[in-house]
Amino acid sequence: MDNKVKIFILDDEEEALYLLKKVLTIRGFEVEVSPDSRVAFERIKKFNPCLILLDLRMPHLGGFEFCEMLNKDAQTQRIPIIIISVFVDEADIKRAYQLGAGGYVKKPFTLDQLLREIDKVIGYKHVQAS
Repeated sequence: MDNKVKIFILDDEEEALYLLKKVLTIRGFEVEVSPDSRVAFERIKKFNPCLILLDLRMPHLGGFEFCEMLNKDAQTQRIPIIIISVFVDEADIKRAYQLGAGGYVKKPFTLDQLLREIDKVIGYKHVQAS
């Protein structure tokens, strides 16, 4: 049985996306990525991640709309979300939390900042689930 924590990353910045995948994989996570919000929803349902890292600013379907889509589906509504975004506007941060985000990391961020947020969100969710 594989006990790796599964993380799905949705970000249209492909270079950053694949770098993040590599670093998190080295850290022991199982990681799937998508630069395209139009195909990510079905991929998330197949992958069944423990956590989603979600950029707010994307073409086609933005992060807020994507959160709403996740919240409306019984299979995805309980997956914790961490927003990763250049947006630092308090209204955007507040809206992200209202839509169910468990964490918010402002770009640019360090790996340590991201790992702390992942630990906080997944640790909290695991405690709640038991």
